[in-house]
Amino acid sequence: MGVEGSHTYSKSGNMDKLSTPPGFVSQTTFVLRNVHQDRESSRSGQEQITGFGMDGASFKLSLHSRPWIVHDHKNPTSETLKPIKPEVRERRIQRVSNNVTLEEAPVFNPTEEEFSDTLTYTASLRDKAEPYGICCVVPPPSWKPPCLLEDKEIWEVSKFDTQVQLFDANDTMVKKEEADDDDNDDHTSESVKFCRVERGTRKTLETFKNFADSYKKKHFSAEDEVLGSKSSSTPSVKPEPIAYVEKEYRQLVESPLVEIEVLCGNDLDTRTFSSGFPLPGGPSESCKYKTSGWNLNNTAKLPASLLSFEDCESVGVPRLSVGMFLSSQLWKSEKDRLYSLCYLHMGAPRVWYSVAGCHRSKVMNLFPEMSGEQQSKMSREPVMMMSPYALNMEGIPVTRCVQYPGQYVILFPGSCYSAVNCGFNCLEKANFAPIDWLPHGDVAVHQNQEKKKRSLISYDKILLGAAREAVKHLKEYSLSKKKTADDTRWFNACGREGLFTSIVKSRVRQEKSRREFLASSLKSQRMDKSFDDGVSKRECCFCFVDLHLSAVQCSCSDERYSCLSHVRNLCACPSGKKRFLYRYTIDELNILVEALELQKLSAMFRWGNIDRNFYASSSPAVKSSQQSGDKGKRAEEAVVVPCDNNSENNNTRKDVEGGGKEQGKTKVKARSIMEIMKGNDDDDDESRSLQPSSNKPNKTGDGGSAVNTAKKPRLG
Repeated sequence: MGVEGSHTYSKSGNMDKLSTPPGFVSQTTFVLRNVHQDRESSRSGQEQITGFGMDGASFKLSLHSRPWIVHDHKNPTSETLKPIKPEVRERRIQRVSNNVTLEEAPVFNPTEEEFSDTLTYTASLRDKAEPYGICCVVPPPSWKPPCLLEDKEIWEVSKFDTQVQLFDANDTMVKKEEADDDDNDDHTSESVKFCRVERGTRKTLETFKNFADSYKKKHFSAEDEVLGSKSSSTPSVKPEPIAYVEKEYRQLVESPLVEIEVLCGNDLDTRTFSSGFPLPGGPSESCKYKTSGWNLNNTAKLPASLLSFEDCESVGVPRLSVGMFLSSQLWKSEKDRLYSLCYLHMGAPRVWYSVAGCHRSKVMNLFPEMSGEQQSKMSREPVMMMSPYALNMEGIPVTRCVQYPGQYVILFPGSCYSAVNCGFNCLEKANFAPIDWLPHGDVAVHQNQEKKKRSLISYDKILLGAAREAVKHLKEYSLSKKKTADDTRWFNACGREGLFTSIVKSRVRQEKSRREFLASSLKSQRMDKSFDDGVSKRECCFCFVDLHLSAVQCSCSDERYSCLSHVRNLCACPSGKKRFLYRYTIDELNILVEALELQKLSAMFRWGNIDRNFYASSSPAVKSSQQSGDKGKRAEEAVVVPCDNNSENNNTRKDVEGGGKEQGKTKVKARSIMEIMKGNDDDDDESRSLQPSSNKPNKTGDGGSAVNTAKKPRLG
């Protein structure tokens, strides 16, 4: 049974209200074309139109109600049907770097007296040489240390792993096309080249030198043959060796034409191979060089170097590099922005190229990951390299430095550098960190945390170790009549406007702001000895930042920790199962700031009670000053209190103010503190008068707070 329906078409012009039956709506648009037909076909078409009961005008009007029909379409012409040619953008012509001259690094010639103190002399060069990122130091003529690498056992027997640097034009073209696909119309992509670094065979210094000399001889002989064939009438003139090597290296990096392989040995551990400098226990005639700070085995652990507070052995170990003709150190930057001291033991000169730390961000835009770091991984993937002359044309100032055997090169924090060897040579390098490195180290910690990279050192451990040493020397500066060089150095670094004080205050404020978010949500607990046992440093499981000062741990895992910024990344457990671990409370850290900033003796003694390692280790300068004054020694013994690691948060403040139970065992020792404090009030005033920023009188008084600290156990 069906329903009949009839459509009535109005001739009054209401064709725009015509609806489309369900299921007949077109899914795509189409174009109606005018087809030229003969009269018979046109008549039949007219009959078909009139067969619907509509005339021609009504039918055309009805087509406008169909939205899927395109009415304004025009037939394409023959010109528009031609294939469209892709837009060709005019490429910038690569600028030639033949006429570019790099700025020379400063060269210093210290006297015998200036050369006697290593880090003091390097600190005097910082203002002049740091804008270049590199400088060269020529030792006095009397400095001629013996080179242990020439010993027969090391020269002929000891072997090391070599690296093969392969410069191939084909790899350069492949990577160049990939760079062009990145829609970069700048010529920078053309300046960036690639090379391969692979593992080579094991060689001794003797076999490596024989290979390097043979390779260099063949290279020069082939060049002479080419020059002789071009002009047989005139003899070939060989250019200067260093200028020739730089020209060849520039050609090799900017536009390699043939495949070249060279060998090198970079970052060799001197503990497993050997150091070029004398070691303790050597011949007696080398005693002068064994104890010198210019001996790279001693540089990292010098008293003025903050790396002496780092327990990691690998930090203070020098590294050895063996090079040959055209072997290079790809662009690299020292880890954690440390200082670097390099000494060329023997062989051909080495040409350095450096970019100062103030221009580091520009280099990092071109090299997201330094080529030198990729080179150490010895991956088969091509690593990036760039000519220093092409880098200079990008607006990045590059400094050139030529190092000859027997000379030192200092690399300043944050600088990026590369180098090329003019022939066989042996270079030794060591890191160090004076007090002015701390701002650079703080920046390196934050950048490593953002990039999730492991740090070579523990920044907080170094900072607290330096603070412990600073408090010791400040106390000796106030109590002892003899002022050593270390006492004066720490006194100048502290105070209200001291660099070291500002760094410690900034770190305490940062730690306080982070702890405020965890004070009410997590249970607090002081770190015990097991936290530091078995490992050199604890790291966050997410960003690998050092956890020396504070950490968060969950009961689901005893070996998994996180920093205060990545608690949510630790695990999925509720906050009730997590606990906040701290080494010092904020109140205790404020006592440290007070001791450094105001240089109050009472704060120094209170911090000595808090820091459990304060009396465990003493520097030679502190020991010598203690022997000169027995009163100061008795004063230290009077307030030695073992730190209670199991105390809760609420009792920490009381323990600090009370000084512990052991202070009340004897009254004589407590009275000796009072006598010393009263007897040294004048010395304390003199120390304050030396520093104008701390002349404001204190209401509580240094002596009073120290007396109260000693008297409280007696009253109890």
